[in-house]
Amino acid sequence: MTRLDQLPVIIGAGQDMRPVPTDLTDAATPSDLAGQALRRAFADAGIAPRAIDICYAVRLFADSGPIFPNPFGGSSNFPASVCEAAGSSARRHIYDYVGGETPQVFVANAARHFMAGEAEIVAVVGAEAAANVRAAQRAGVTLNWAETRNEPLEDRGPTPPGNQDSFGFGGFMITPQAISHRIVTPTLYYALMESARRAALGDSKAAYAERMSAIWQEFSAVAAKNPYAFVNQKVTGADIVRPGPDNPMIASPYTRAMIARDGVNLGAAILITTYGTAKRLGVSDVTFLYGHDQSSEPPPLMRARLDRAEAQTRVLQSVGRDADMYDLYSCFPIVPLEASRILGLNGETRPRTLTGGLPFFGGPGNNYSLHAIAEAHSRVRGTDKTAVIYANGGMATKHAAGRYGGQPPDAVQLDESPQSDAAVPVHSDADPSGRIAAYTVEYRRGEPTGVLIIGETAKGSRFYARAGAEHAETFTIDDPLGAAFQTQTKGGQNLLTRV
Repeated sequence: MTRLDQLPVIIGAGQDMRPVPTDLTDAATPSDLAGQALRRAFADAGIAPRAIDICYAVRLFADSGPIFPNPFGGSSNFPASVCEAAGSSARRHIYDYVGGETPQVFVANAARHFMAGEAEIVAVVGAEAAANVRAAQRAGVTLNWAETRNEPLEDRGPTPPGNQDSFGFGGFMITPQAISHRIVTPTLYYALMESARRAALGDSKAAYAERMSAIWQEFSAVAAKNPYAFVNQKVTGADIVRPGPDNPMIASPYTRAMIARDGVNLGAAILITTYGTAKRLGVSDVTFLYGHDQSSEPPPLMRARLDRAEAQTRVLQSVGRDADMYDLYSCFPIVPLEASRILGLNGETRPRTLTGGLPFFGGPGNNYSLHAIAEAHSRVRGTDKTAVIYANGGMATKHAAGRYGGQPPDAVQLDESPQSDAAVPVHSDADPSGRIAAYTVEYRRGEPTGVLIIGETAKGSRFYARAGAEHAETFTIDDPLGAAFQTQTKGGQNLLTRV
């Protein structure tokens, strides 16, 4: 076998999107969606469904933590159910960790399996049917999606061994102080980081809204042309960032249209093998894996800077330079905006999304980037083009990037960059004071309900604080970023007393 024959390649990719059906008893399950996508991946490769060696399944949100329940049950072996739905089977079924970075990590894992002689063909599959779940709940319809399988499952759990609860909760790297201040949803974390990024740039609220508006308009235009997108109507940037009755504020600076749309029915699958096996199967147009890197970052309160993640910079500088096209993870504006800064893409015409992004194409839980990889395969295979997929997980805490191309590389680079260490201490004394390093105003039905603050003490430690709705005007009309403030600690919460 030659060096060329040993190179890892994608030979097929498939996607599935289904609207909510009129008859909810016919609602597709995640296994249905991913199974159809896998069947299409076999068809895309030009081969009949067949037994494979390993099937990696991206972890369903319902199995990712207590804040993502699915009341209708599911398969006891999700990857086995997907394989059966596609008319296939697998020798090993692996159900791996939580994180939006995992689809890209699984591609690198497949390459390592080939190098170790552990597999010839690997599938990566994933799906979410959250739109069907929510529609059934609203209609009062009870679905039974429970399925018991007998095949062995390698269920690795939500987080790697030793990481469970290392930062407090569900593998999302949330500190105890964050929990006591009720900061547990990604929207609040990213909104705080967005505020810190605006401060670092020296932007007014209006100027920063222009930045977000421009990139989201670009992404929306791509989604409008994507047949698999859940929102296939082009929306102007101004309409995306402007609050209104149909687009209420969620947490400043985010309106509902600006954040990942997780209420979708989407599935994706790819087939990975070596170039030698691809030729033996009769597959000629393939996508080569050129490189991969992954790294992680401490929780926002502890990282070196609130406005950026060092790990994001490391993985993008490692494998992300000078590609013909990109798909930049886009759960919230700060992620692709920062990636664009790192890669020097601002003001360029190279695509920054291949799907349309999570707010417009859709954000199927941990599985979004598998759709991006599928899109990259369709565009670069058999060409001289290259594509970079950047995937993000947690609270901008887990990062992975993959480089793909249509021609064989001289070598495949599989890296795991060092993790960032905690750089800033958490201030835990009562009644802290300091300056406002970041803030976000929370809303319910368009009305402000309170304010979340990241404070920084004179000695450089950080802490969370809350303010009630009576203080919201100070943060909505004025802009107290950098202002001094005082708190009083009650019931484990640092409550704003004076700005």
